[in-house]
Amino acid sequence: MNEASWKLFAPLSIEGATLLIEHQDLPSGMAIRLGGAGGVVLKPQEAQELLLNLLTGESWVSSRLVWAAPRLHIGQRGYNLNERAKLALIEALQALLVESQGTAINPMPKETWQRALLELSRQRFINVEEALPKLGEMLIGLGLKGLCLWLREGNQTLLKPVGQYPEAAPLEALSPERQPVYFQVLEHNLLIAAEDARQDARMNELREVLLGRGLGAVLQVVLHGEGGLRGLLWIESLQPRKWNPSDETMALAVAQVIERILRPLGNELNIQTPERRTLAVRRGEFEINLAQALSLAQRHGRSLALLRIRIEGMNRAQTEQAAREIAYTLRQSDSLAYLGEQGFALLLSEVRFTAGASRVAHRLLGRLRAALAGLKVGIGIAMYPQDATSPEGLWTQAEQACAKALESGGGIRLLTPGASEFQEALNQNSLTLHFQPVYSLGDLELAAVEALARWPKPKGLYQAGEFLPLAEQVGLLSAQDRWTLEKVLDQAALWKPSGVNARFSVNISAETLADPNFPTLLQEMLSAKRLPADTLILEFKEEAILSDLETASRSLEILKHLGVAIALDNFGTNPLPLTQLRRLPLDWIKLNPALSTSENAPLAKAAIEMVRAVGAKAVAKGLEEQSQLTRMKELGADLGQGHILGWPVPAEDLGALLVWGIGS
Repeated sequence: MNEASWKLFAPLSIEGATLLIEHQDLPSGMAIRLGGAGGVVLKPQEAQELLLNLLTGESWVSSRLVWAAPRLHIGQRGYNLNERAKLALIEALQALLVESQGTAINPMPKETWQRALLELSRQRFINVEEALPKLGEMLIGLGLKGLCLWLREGNQTLLKPVGQYPEAAPLEALSPERQPVYFQVLEHNLLIAAEDARQDARMNELREVLLGRGLGAVLQVVLHGEGGLRGLLWIESLQPRKWNPSDETMALAVAQVIERILRPLGNELNIQTPERRTLAVRRGEFEINLAQALSLAQRHGRSLALLRIRIEGMNRAQTEQAAREIAYTLRQSDSLAYLGEQGFALLLSEVRFTAGASRVAHRLLGRLRAALAGLKVGIGIAMYPQDATSPEGLWTQAEQACAKALESGGGIRLLTPGASEFQEALNQNSLTLHFQPVYSLGDLELAAVEALARWPKPKGLYQAGEFLPLAEQVGLLSAQDRWTLEKVLDQAALWKPSGVNARFSVNISAETLADPNFPTLLQEMLSAKRLPADTLILEFKEEAILSDLETASRSLEILKHLGVAIALDNFGTNPLPLTQLRRLPLDWIKLNPALSTSENAPLAKAAIEMVRAVGAKAVAKGLEEQSQLTRMKELGADLGQGHILGWPVPAEDLGALLVWGIGS
């Protein structure tokens, strides 16, 4: 095959990685390639088999491709396909197979509502009435009774019936005058699952309608627009039933097909980037995306984030510029809506790190401030499950956080309990540092001091383990890392004129390690204090490296090149394989304190030998008793740390520690 003849069909973005989908016409027919030059080439029949298994969720294996939901392995690379990425891949394969001459997509061996909806979404309907019978037939095939749709006309408050399938007695209009309680329910919900329609109190005002239609259960999707309530979709069941997450996802997907057919209500922007198609969606579609993503997050135990972004004083051109800046940061699985005067809403449907949303928000804030100099930018963040567990709760939390951000002059705000207090503590330097010595076990010479953050509060001095989980949750770990580094370098610069060449060990978070700008920032901080890089030993936990080994390895190499020492902390919690340890530029490996106990001596010996094998020094942590100190020295540990060697001391006592090696 001629490499130059491959034509790009679509670049599919998956969790920050790009999956290339290409095709090439050959004498034997079309060839489809996934994953670029190092990927896999499929014949049309093979692509069709993959397509069928993607649709049914069943596994499929070929020579260089493995599909086992949600993981797609192509050659040496792997991708986690969320629902939206999977549907995008399905759509691309279907389009290519239709283009392939002489290739027809055979009927599915196992019908699924995902496949049926995908086919319906590709059809062009003149109006929504034309689509209802198709959607209704699909629902009947799933054992449901059918569906009904009401829509609002113009500025009227009532909802008029648009159609139903199958046809039955004419539907009545719904109005807030006749059903005031029900309309209040509609205003505050996106999805209403009535499992026993005759007993559900929310349905009291619709009892006659429900009895007249012989319904036992009804799943209702509320369509919202810029002007308020836009419409209502009922999916009906003759018998009472428990609606499961799959039913809810299906109902939202049906509503999304209807939303795409309806005419837009205005307040839309045509937001495009050179690499991607239009990215902004209407509010109704965005809310459906949010509910779908929330349903998937609940099912799979994942986190997601909703961001509300408002910028004061924008004109139309600036609004479009702001939209483009936001769009550039999006992944395929994210969703963006323009809300007119209310700004933007951004859904991050998968957040790998708890602090991932805050990282995105900080990146966005930087881009928006650079593009819109002088305008006040406020970003409010709401996280599932930390801040709210429903679409409405997330929306309210993000709105309030955004308003708080604007009230305080702009910036980023979370309303997670304790977030503001911790942010204030950082801003006002209310945290303190204590320093614990690390000694060479051979001669008990002071090798370094480890900086440990403390938070003085009325109830006592909080240790790092008590507040760093909060900092991680609200995205303030990087800010806390920077604060600690600044204070440590202040101490190092203070003692440098006295001839004390102290080394300081600082714990650095996964969030900071993942920041590509961190090495440059660190170099600037060292230069500003005129300190050599070997003043610092940067400590990283195993989980920070394991979360993305390739990226972490590159970042550590850059930091090592600057001249700082690198330490792996708490080794043995999630042990890295020896082959992976060899790839990391490690100077120290600090052992899990549990290895210092007598019963774990054989494990400690094996761990120390492994540390020696990769060319690093072994640091024994958690030394509380003389017997532990003696044992770890005999087992070959190079350095030691723990209360038997010295307690953490406040900054005012650091001099005694550095000059005489005396801890309190």
